[in-house]
Amino acid sequence: MKKTYLLLYFLFFVFHFSFGQAPPPPPPPNPKDLKKEMISGEPDQNSSKGKTKKNIQKTESISPIEIVESKPEKKPVPHSVPKFPVALEESTNKNSIYYFKNIEERITKFDTLISEEQLISLTKYKIHSNTINPTYLDSLATKVYKLNEEKKYTEAIELAKAILIQSPNNLTGHKEISYAYKHSGNTDLENKHFAMMVKIIKSILKYSDGSIENPYILNNFFEGKSLYEAKFGCFPDTSLVLTTDKRLLGTFRCFHINTLADLTHWLPLLKKGDYNIQK
Repeated sequence: MKKTYLLLYFLFFVFHFSFGQAPPPPPPPNPKDLKKEMISGEPDQNSSKGKTKKNIQKTESISPIEIVESKPEKKPVPHSVPKFPVALEESTNKNSIYYFKNIEERITKFDTLISEEQLISLTKYKIHSNTINPTYLDSLATKVYKLNEEKKYTEAIELAKAILIQSPNNLTGHKEISYAYKHSGNTDLENKHFAMMVKIIKSILKYSDGSIENPYILNNFFEGKSLYEAKFGCFPDTSLVLTTDKRLLGTFRCFHINTLADLTHWLPLLKKGDYNIQK
């Protein structure tokens, strides 16, 4: 009887082994068990009801990494000073738009359509023809500046007119007379001279940048002071230097701004001791 029982058990086992199915998957976790895994707690010793302090384990969120494409640093493009395109001979050619007398007439009529090239060509003509006296112009400019500071506007206007007779495109002359007219109540002439002053400044800065290679093109020394005051809002410290290549350079310093002007045409009117000599 025992052997028969064992035989039947063996046959039953072989049958299930041969045609058996895969063991069932493990049962899904109980939500309560998951909650317990996320919460750890110990009985609150201070509570009479045996409540549990729940310390929820917070998972740290990982922020996505933002990939920023690096761009090459943009370097400032240095100001390029163009070569002045007008030959000096054009200033004496009566058929040329650069004929000096026609340019002077247009300035006296406050023609702001006059070009930067025409204004600079007049300065170059005055310099090379020796038809201006930089010492005289500086003397008048110093006086008219002082008169405006003292609020003597009528006298300032007369002196500024004297500057513009000899040097019609003189920056100081137009700047100081515009200031005097403003405080005298003559708005019309104030605006006209101011517009011409702006035009002159643009012409200077277009064809020079105050560097050793491209010093400012000016009629006289005081014009550089007026340029600084109009453009940078400061009255600069100045000096004169005779370089080793025999150029007389005016230096202007205000804050961190240092610039130069070519005043070589003034050199014959100066004596040693009026300027420093470069060694």
